[in-house]
Amino acid sequence: MNIIITGCSKGIGLELVKLLAVNHKVYAISRDVSLLNEMKQQNQYAENLFPISADITQIKQQFFDSLIDSLGIDVLINNAGFLANKPFIELSKEDYREMMDVNFYGVINMIQLSIAKLSNAKGQIVNIGSIGGVQGSSKFPGLSIYSSSKGAISILTECLAVELDQFDIKINCLALGAVQTDMLNKAFPGFKAEITALEMASYIVNFINSSSKLSNGLIIPVKKTNP
Repeated sequence: MNIIITGCSKGIGLELVKLLAVNHKVYAISRDVSLLNEMKQQNQYAENLFPISADITQIKQQFFDSLIDSLGIDVLINNAGFLANKPFIELSKEDYREMMDVNFYGVINMIQLSIAKLSNAKGQIVNIGSIGGVQGSSKFPGLSIYSSSKGAISILTECLAVELDQFDIKINCLALGAVQTDMLNKAFPGFKAEITALEMASYIVNFINSSSKLSNGLIIPVKKTNP
């Protein structure tokens, strides 16, 4: 398969690259690709791994097409995310813009850029959301805009399941609970999750290989704890 993954410098994104690049061609998009380049130079996944240093909110179609040379993309994994833990009363427009740009507009941009290639492959999109963005789940102080941006991804997923059907593209959102990553530590300092980034990445790979071809427009909670 040909796979695009965003947010690959660490955490779940990096583990997804390690798992998927063994047998698939992976375009790994991240602002920081130093570790990905090091992996490639050390002959790890050399033939399958293609690190791309880019800001997902700024990529234009011509640039995208010049870097993603495959005619068909089987899977787009929108994993990149940004979190600022700050009380609502202290939030600035810049805080809002940065979180919504990465967590929401960045996903929109990547999907729009990829539609033709995904359609060629009758591919699938997996949006990495958050259980905090699911209606009725537990909510926590300091995460109002982050959770709202992930809630927007949930609704976008449901809407695009209808709109992208004409292109033979399926789309689902995995609303993740607590996973031991730097982002979790920023949201809940000192909290230790029971699920590692590798364990969650393995679940996502499993989903890609099976369930996602049978489902469309679903918001699927994936959690052991929240947080």
